[in-house]
Amino acid sequence: MKKSLLALAAMGAFASVAQAQSSVTVYGVLDEGYVGGNSRVSNGTVAVNGAVPNTLTATNGTTGVIKKTNGGFTGGNESTSRIGVRGSEDLGGGTSAFFTYEAAIDMDSGSTTGLFSTTRQAFVGLKKNGIGQFAVGTQNTVIYDAILATAATGVNNINGSLVDNMSTKGIGTLAVQSGIANATGYETRIGNTLGLKSDNFAGFTVRASVTAASTNTTNTAPGGAAVGTGGQANVNGQAIGVDYAWKKLFLTANYQNFTASSNTNAATTLPILFGATAANTGGSTNALGTNVRDSGQYYAGTYDFGVLKAYVQYINRKATVDSNPSAFSKFTAQQIGVRSFITPALEGWIAGSVGKYASLPATQTTNGNITYTPAQSNLTAMQVGANYFLSKRTNLYAIYGQSGSSNVAYSAVGNTTASNINNYAVGVRHTF
Repeated sequence: MKKSLLALAAMGAFASVAQAQSSVTVYGVLDEGYVGGNSRVSNGTVAVNGAVPNTLTATNGTTGVIKKTNGGFTGGNESTSRIGVRGSEDLGGGTSAFFTYEAAIDMDSGSTTGLFSTTRQAFVGLKKNGIGQFAVGTQNTVIYDAILATAATGVNNINGSLVDNMSTKGIGTLAVQSGIANATGYETRIGNTLGLKSDNFAGFTVRASVTAASTNTTNTAPGGAAVGTGGQANVNGQAIGVDYAWKKLFLTANYQNFTASSNTNAATTLPILFGATAANTGGSTNALGTNVRDSGQYYAGTYDFGVLKAYVQYINRKATVDSNPSAFSKFTAQQIGVRSFITPALEGWIAGSVGKYASLPATQTTNGNITYTPAQSNLTAMQVGANYFLSKRTNLYAIYGQSGSSNVAYSAVGNTTASNINNYAVGVRHTF
């Protein structure tokens, strides 16, 4: 009897140790509410050679004002709805293994195939206390991680911030020539990536990543670009970010560069940004780019005054056509904001930003020569919002944002256009 009790006690002790050394957690966000908004486009351009890709012009030569109003119930307004599983295992000696799998939830699709609509993160790695960690798989970019830590808006999905989102949720899509498109300024996450993060040394933390996805296939026919079924396609990238924390001050500086090249790309092959799903659009998926050199910089700082927290941000992104370096698009923006708990349960924020955008030029071919006519625009945006916390995990929210583009010029001789958006959302968010 005593031996049996001792055996049971020993098994219980081993089970407790195993449970302490290895853990798995299910987490997520569910966000649903009412979203509405209005857009107004002053349409004064004339197409080049009969067609300018992605312009605000419905028809060649059309002028006038186009208005649109939308409203309805939808999810992922303050935070993208998601579900994830993460875990870690203690390997001993200050070393541990960890993993994360996270997918977006489409609460409005009405179908089982659309429930888990997008893989957000999926990686596995090792961590050594006192040194740092590495992970391999699909994970946040260096710039996106920095934005998550330094955005007064909390990186919600309502319009009104040029730096951390350009969402037109609930409004429909404006032409990207206006500069108002989702995630124009940065790529949120990327696959095929090794991510590195150091421990904190005297207030400094270094984050870095290397992306690699290449294919080399035998050509079946001689020739130059776009000839044959084979060839070499290279996707690669490097990124580094440095954070510094001292008392109530936090500073971050980040740079990343991704390239997607192939010998099948001609000079006229449309580039696709990393994270975009089509040419000349923004986006926030983990899709790889096409025929593009996609580079970005992000600098930001926060200071906690106690009563409120102040934010300042700067972002720059340039996307150059890999097969033709004379063609590129460029986005820059600056933003300031504050965030504060007005009462223990009520939190509010306000942010304002200005920026400039030059979209990928329209092409015009004359005697086989390609010339480029860039589109320039000035951008402004502001957002105000509030959370009312019913508990630690559940809150009500109300968000209003607006943005606009002006002096959008498609050519040296065409008229300029302008657009304005206002966007609002009220809803409930629960985290678990």
